Amino acid sequence: MAGPTTHFSHPDHELKLRDGYLMPRICDLCGEKIAGRGYSCQRRRCGFDLHEECATYPEVLSSFFVHPWHDLTLSRADDGGGGGGDDGEPRAYCHVCREDVPAGAFLYRCAPCGFAMHPRCSRLPRAVRSELHPEHGLDAVSGMGTCAACGKPCYVWVYRCGLCNVDLHIACLHGARPSSGGAGGQAAGASPGGAALLGSIVAAGAALSNMLESDD
Repeated sequence: MAGPTTHFSHPDHELKLRDGYLMPRICDLCGEKIAGRGYSCQRRRCGFDLHEECATYPEVLSSFFVHPWHDLTLSRADDGGGGGGDDGEPRAYCHVCREDVPAGAFLYRCAPCGFAMHPRCSRLPRAVRSELHPEHGLDAVSGMGTCAACGKPCYVWVYRCGLCNVDLHIACLHGARPSSGGAGGQAAGASPGGAALLGSIVAAGAALSNMLESDD
C-alpha cells in the first residue's frame, strides 16, 4: 500500500492508497461508486475518497478539442455557481454528454465561457468505431441531429459519420439499439450506465489510435 500523498482536490489532509473497502464508498471527484483501489483521507471523520484513476486527472486541462479556446480547471460543481437543486437553481450538467453532475462532484470548467464537463469526458477520443455503424469511423463534432440508435435528438456534441450522415449519442455508441421511442424520458445521451459506456468509448478510441499508429 502506497504511503500518504496529497491531492489538489483535498489539500488540507493527506490521502492514502487502499487496496479495497469493507463498505461501499463514493468518489468525491466523479460521484461514482469506488470498486477496488482508491485513495482515502487519513482523517477518520473526514470521509474523503478518490478512485485511483480519478486521482490522475490534471487540475488544469489545456487545448482540449471540445473547448480549445481556454484552459479548463477542475473544481467542485457547487463552487462558483451552477450547482443548484434545492434552491431552485438548475443543476450542474456536462455540456458534452448532457448528463447531470452529482452535487459536490468535480467538473472541468471554463470561467469566461461557463462551459463545463465531466472529468471522464475529457478522455473521449476525437474518432471512434462503433458496431452500430461498422462501415466507417465516426468523428466527434458539434452539431444537432437524430441519434441513429435510439431515435432521440442529439444536442451539441455527437459522433458523426459525414459520409453517411449518421449521428450517434456519446452514450449510444456501444450497446444501444434502434427503438420506436421518440423524444422525451431521459435527456438526450443520458443513461444510468454513463460512466461504464464512456469508459468503453475511451478504450475503443485508444485502440483505434494504436491501430493508426501501427500503420504509419
